[in-house]
Amino acid sequence: MRRAAPPWALVTAAILAVALLFALPWLAATVVRGAIERDGAHERAVFATGGSPWSWRMRHPRDLVAGRAFGGGQLTTADDSLQVRATDGTPFEVGLPIKRQADLRVLTSLRLDASASAPGVYGVSVRRSLDDPIVHASLGHRPAGALVGPMRLDTLAWTDEAGHHVDAPTRAAMFRLKASLPTGESLTLRSASLLPATDWSPGPPSALPDGMSAEGLLGWRDDRLAVDPMASFGRAAPPLPAPSWQPWAAPVLYLLALVILPRVRRMREDGTVHAGPVEALLVVAGPLWFIAGLGLSLRPAPAGIAMFALGVLYALFLALRRQLPPWHWFGAWRRAGWPLLALPVAIAIVAVAGHAPVWPPASRVLVYIGWAFFQQWLMLAVVAALLERALSRPFAVLLTALAFALLHTPNGLLMQLCFVAELAWAWWFLHRRAVFPVALAHAASALLLQACLAGGILRSLEVGARFIG
Repeated sequence: MRRAAPPWALVTAAILAVALLFALPWLAATVVRGAIERDGAHERAVFATGGSPWSWRMRHPRDLVAGRAFGGGQLTTADDSLQVRATDGTPFEVGLPIKRQADLRVLTSLRLDASASAPGVYGVSVRRSLDDPIVHASLGHRPAGALVGPMRLDTLAWTDEAGHHVDAPTRAAMFRLKASLPTGESLTLRSASLLPATDWSPGPPSALPDGMSAEGLLGWRDDRLAVDPMASFGRAAPPLPAPSWQPWAAPVLYLLALVILPRVRRMREDGTVHAGPVEALLVVAGPLWFIAGLGLSLRPAPAGIAMFALGVLYALFLALRRQLPPWHWFGAWRRAGWPLLALPVAIAIVAVAGHAPVWPPASRVLVYIGWAFFQQWLMLAVVAALLERALSRPFAVLLTALAFALLHTPNGLLMQLCFVAELAWAWWFLHRRAVFPVALAHAASALLLQACLAGGILRSLEVGARFIG
């Protein structure tokens, strides 16, 4: 029978929990501020070298919108490029992913690195915003071989869907390349860029306001970009280029730690010992490095994925070696309702600060449910249970909740909600050792917050770099 925690431990853990609850938004804002400043410094450095942040390298289908060609073309990969083969002689289009609106009053030139196997007719299609009508412009007939450029977009004749003349678009939230080639012929795409005129230079960067939350900073940035898509923020200097091996240094060191540290601990304790806090910290180190370090983006780096995978594989290794304390999916049903109290709390928050529900698609619902069950298994059956082997229960609960909150960096409000919820869930789990009720409460609460708070007081349920984009 485990001894009850001494009163001083409960009081100390409660004081630390309150302090952490207020520190998490500050941490989120600090991370977001740094990311915005780094992005601004990177964009200024790209312009200084004659390039543009609105540039695309085409190596993989994911480098294009929807990962395919629209119309009469079939997309395939080629040597360090993408190739679109005309299937029936009708025009085809490929979309260039635009992270934010491009100002076509400044980005007046289109530069292509492409070639065609036969003569063809080319054009571009643009939407000023995703809700605006599409407009088109012809780039004319081009011979086989390389497509020379750059091509001036502001001098083209633009028309609407009905063929009527319209003014040149001043912005682009959607940009597609259009081609018409004989059946069986192909267009090879290597890169594309929207470039400013040679006499243009970016204006001075805007200083970020002080004292704003992560959500406030992102809202302020988005408002400025809606007025001026070329705006830049922060005065940070661009980082020096990192050597090619540097991103892989962290996964290599992490793998060595996973192999060596548990062995060293067992040697110092003269024999076989159960996994404990060291192993718990090793498990969460990789996922935290990946998410809290903003590695989770639309295109995660392989090194970041490796860090996340190593932590998960180590947790599975401990489970297969039976190094985890006993746990089960289901507990006594009369006790299982306690974690689900999170749901009426979420309903109360939605009633006060929510909007009309916008339910995610079924595929997203399944992702939420699976992700919730995985997180709670990792946090409770692995991390919390291992921490409790050497720490008093209040500190095991506190550290588990903190790790769970940090896995949602830099989404400040979501970090706070997760911290409070996991304090209760981890405490209940360490008494009952059942994962399913907590995972169910997590999934149901997340779906409700996504449907009724996202886009309002809760910017989104995204984490890592996806939250900032």
